[in-house]
Amino acid sequence: MKSSIRWVPGLSALVLTAALAAGCGSDDKKSTDTAAATPAASTSTTAAAPDTSSALGTAKKATGTPVVLGLLNLESGPVTFPEYRQAAEAAVKYVNDYKGGIGGHPVKIEACATDGQPSTSSRCANQLVDKKPAMILGGADTGAPGAFPVYKRASLAYVGGIPFTPAESNSPDAIQFISISVGDNAAAVQYAKEKLGVKKAAVLYTDDTQGKFTGLGVIVPAMKAAGIDAKSIPVAPNAADLSSVAASAVSSSPDLIYVNSPNACPALLKALKSVGSTAKIMGIDPCTSPPALKTAGDAAEGLYFAQPFESLDSGTADANLMLAAVQKYGPKDLALDSIAQAGFASVMNIQAKLDPLGVDGLNKASILKAFKTGTDNPGFLAHEYTCDGKQLAGNESVCNTYQLIKQVKGGKVTTVDKTWVSGASLYKPGA
Repeated sequence: MKSSIRWVPGLSALVLTAALAAGCGSDDKKSTDTAAATPAASTSTTAAAPDTSSALGTAKKATGTPVVLGLLNLESGPVTFPEYRQAAEAAVKYVNDYKGGIGGHPVKIEACATDGQPSTSSRCANQLVDKKPAMILGGADTGAPGAFPVYKRASLAYVGGIPFTPAESNSPDAIQFISISVGDNAAAVQYAKEKLGVKKAAVLYTDDTQGKFTGLGVIVPAMKAAGIDAKSIPVAPNAADLSSVAASAVSSSPDLIYVNSPNACPALLKALKSVGSTAKIMGIDPCTSPPALKTAGDAAEGLYFAQPFESLDSGTADANLMLAAVQKYGPKDLALDSIAQAGFASVMNIQAKLDPLGVDGLNKASILKAFKTGTDNPGFLAHEYTCDGKQLAGNESVCNTYQLIKQVKGGKVTTVDKTWVSGASLYKPGA
């Protein structure tokens, strides 16, 4: 992901972080609670890629009146996610030209740019409702709590996107194909216990609302549930000297140090190296962005983290298809990060499920039923999903918690595992 914003109940301000690395993944879709080591594959971070045009398949043009999908996406303010919309639009052009759209009709995205404020999202949602969408394509919108009451009044299903807020994760009218903040951290803890043999850990977290939620509300409780002795260490949001934090982390001789401080990650990694830490290191997606890795240098070497998508250089059919489609339909400067993968994948999952329904019967009830029917539904670029409301405690809309484990090797993000990992059983809301 290029940018990351984590949202928690009661959070009044956004936590703005550095750019995130491109999503990377494996060559197959096996799943388990643990993972077997395999040769690594490096990540892809730009739109440049080998010729994969054959992955597009045979043309099948959609015709007739369009199926409108409403989209709210954060594209104004200090942190924006235009790549979500750009990738979703590329996917729409692909399905219209090669998959016959939905029920033979072309798909059309009606988008409204938001700025992260619920009031703006509410206004945008009302504008989209006037365009009579068949449903809402979930976006990367931190102001979503302002929009959901509008969707409810208009009886619209909300499918896909980035579940930044509880509105997306908990609405009975929403379908979420991935889990971040909770699912990724829980999976990383599962891997640490089962495959790294961690018994004792130190968790560094930013001492603010979001940092406390993720560090103290997700990571530390998950570690305790996994039988790991976890010591939590707060990091002041504006701390200039992190040597004392690093010294505190290593003082208990942990097997693992978990860095959950997006903005301070490079500095923390350097501080840990400077105090001679020999513990394994684990962290969050922002720690592996190109700028963060450049700043951290060799202090980031070996860092583990979790992501929900296959890499675009993994050679899988889904990865090759997305590369071919964005080469054909996307802007040349499209950032191929996890945000973009989520946009493309959401459209592909929607088309696959709704195409058999046709267009005449598309409404909230039929759309939700389509996704909530069956188990282990194929997830584009991601693990299979099951929308039974039971995949992640306290997150009714989340249909998939599985992640791929990544590691920084030689200054690059690599996939160290072919098996999808879930730590959902380790997470208990309010623990």
